[in-house]
Amino acid sequence: MADRAGSTVQMDHVKPDEDTRFRILTEISQQITSILEIDELLVRVVRLIQRTFNYYHVGIGLIENDDVVYRVGAGVLWDDPNFQFKPGHLKIGSEGITGWVARTGKPALVPDVSADPRYVWMQGSLTKSELIVPITVKGMVIGVLDVQSRHKNDFEPTDVELMQAIANQAGIAIENARLFAETQRLLQETEQRANELTIINNVQQGLASKLDVQSIYNLVGDRFREMFDAEVVMISTYDPQSNTVEHRYAIERGERVYSQGTHPPGGFRSRIIQTRQPFLLNTGVPDEAARLGQPTLPGTTTPKSWLGVPILAGDQVTGILSVQNLERENAFDDSDVRLLETFAASMSIALENAHLYEQARQLAILEERQRLGRELHDSVTQALYGISLYAQAATGKISNDQIDQALQYISDIQNTAQESLADMRLLIHELRPPILARDGLVAALQSRLMSVEDRAGIKSNLRNNLTGRLPTNMEEGLYQIAREALNNSIKHAHSRNVSVNLEQRPNLISMEISDDGIGFDPKTARREGGMGLGNMQERAQSQGWKFQVESSPGNGTLIKVEIEQP
Repeated sequence: MADRAGSTVQMDHVKPDEDTRFRILTEISQQITSILEIDELLVRVVRLIQRTFNYYHVGIGLIENDDVVYRVGAGVLWDDPNFQFKPGHLKIGSEGITGWVARTGKPALVPDVSADPRYVWMQGSLTKSELIVPITVKGMVIGVLDVQSRHKNDFEPTDVELMQAIANQAGIAIENARLFAETQRLLQETEQRANELTIINNVQQGLASKLDVQSIYNLVGDRFREMFDAEVVMISTYDPQSNTVEHRYAIERGERVYSQGTHPPGGFRSRIIQTRQPFLLNTGVPDEAARLGQPTLPGTTTPKSWLGVPILAGDQVTGILSVQNLERENAFDDSDVRLLETFAASMSIALENAHLYEQARQLAILEERQRLGRELHDSVTQALYGISLYAQAATGKISNDQIDQALQYISDIQNTAQESLADMRLLIHELRPPILARDGLVAALQSRLMSVEDRAGIKSNLRNNLTGRLPTNMEEGLYQIAREALNNSIKHAHSRNVSVNLEQRPNLISMEISDDGIGFDPKTARREGGMGLGNMQERAQSQGWKFQVESSPGNGTLIKVEIEQP
């Protein structure tokens, strides 16, 4: 406690001279400008001021919407473990000296708070005089610095100047901390978006290789388990005709959950279907589940947080993708909603592709069966009919003792039967052989050459340097092209030798089928639509492969396919 010169008024705080004030201001400025976390900064400022000047109470209030909100303080009041800022919010312009300073941007020195009608008493306070100065940034008030004393008339104009100087420094430090926090937030958001894009790209790459519907559900569900803070992942399809859902993928705490058949959507899923919008529930899930009639699979647990989004095809809901956290509330946020919607959109495209692929596959099977039927009618059936006629004619000649002519008919029967046998082998191998799926392209081609070409008396040769199996769709495409080329060689080229060469280089896979047959004019063959060249070219181009034909009359044929690898 100290007495002012020539006065009996007591003071709590230190009264520095001008040099001391400058030194104090410099020290405070140096200590606070290096702090970039706002809460830590505010605490440091009030403690430095209180410790340096021994004020009864020091507080900083920041403007939030229409209020000044006090969150930090220092001094006798603050050290009391039962102390609370009451009131902690003061309306700008209408409540307290604080509200007046925040509105006007002017300091307020109050020698006797009991005589100021603006004063709002703070619970537990013994304040008799008060000094409040605005904290401004670029001409805008962002808060106030409030210092208080237990004695009347305890502040002077020099205190106003010093506190305002400190408040100005604090304003700069607060703005720097806010800018730093905003920069960090933007960096984190950018990093999060980058991570999301990486995840999305990885999943989309996986989806691009899936043409089986259940494989798509499994891929997305398994990836979600790795990425989301969720113990439950569910993917359900929705049938609008029957208004039912089928759970195609469900997992809880790492264990697959199986639910047979279809069920009414109910609860949260019904809401998603009706609104075609995401549904996020971070609190009160059990109560809301009971209110909306949310069904629960047997043996599963009601979650603390639930997030689901629709899978859309156009404006029609075709399914629901949902994640659940069983342990805590507020597990999901807007970024999770955004990421889940992106996955749902990607999955919808992949599912549509899978459905189109299946339709095309079924159509191709039907067309292939019809073509095989035509082939059987045009070749084998006609040949069998010819054999029957030759047999009848031979029988008649034998009855008339015309043995030489009968033997000629029998020879014709043998030749026709051999041709029919060769045609049947071709038709059998035009179907996708089981060995292709089981053992791969090289084994399937070797089997084809041994079963057809070798038995037809054509010398065959297969060369390859493949180091392993190729992707399934690539093996099937190459096999079908090779089959068509080999069929052409047997039916039209009358070749004695045929060669198949498979070569794998770092960025390229190629296949060549060559023969020493009679050759042909590729332009004429394409124009007339014969020899299956159009089928081979369309199959290659549909996969983005290069297709090349080299041939001329009397010079054999070379069919070449090239597949660029990334």
